[in-house]
Amino acid sequence: MSHDPTPAPLDAERIVSRRSVTAAAAWTVPVVAVAVATPSAAASPDTAGAFQMNGTCGLVGVLNPGFVLQASATAPLPQGTTITITRGGGLNVGVFDVTGGAVTLSLNTTSTKGYTLTAPLAAGASISFRTLLQLTVATTVITASVTLPAGYVAGAGAKAAGTLTDSLLISCAEG
Repeated sequence: MSHDPTPAPLDAERIVSRRSVTAAAAWTVPVVAVAVATPSAAASPDTAGAFQMNGTCGLVGVLNPGFVLQASATAPLPQGTTITITRGGGLNVGVFDVTGGAVTLSLNTTSTKGYTLTAPLAAGASISFRTLLQLTVATTVITASVTLPAGYVAGAGAKAAGTLTDSLLISCAEG
């Protein structure tokens, strides 16, 4: 190991003063505090607002029964939101005509249809899922439910499920 015989610079010759080091250290504390606080704020879920999923009987001969999903007036429904429509008793849920939004059929079985929004549903906009119900002697219930993608929560007053009840005796009841 060798020793450098060059003398250390005097205080007046220092490139970085003690005062500038102290000032830099003082500014570092708030920057670190903000950087540490940011992840918890970023982890807060987004709110999808008070969206509504409702069963609707339609109007005989004019508008088929089904479901209407309406986005909150203040928040869009995010892309990736899923709508699952199921008919009880394993009965055929039918074929749906979807209008008012961009979806893809993501689940297709006899008793269940699943749709996924491929684009956000704008605040205040609605999307309709209409079918021809197959009337039965026994009462059956068709349910539509909404599932938000990860990172989103429903707002206060949101209604994430709607129902239709059909039978040969009661043509349609909505909820």
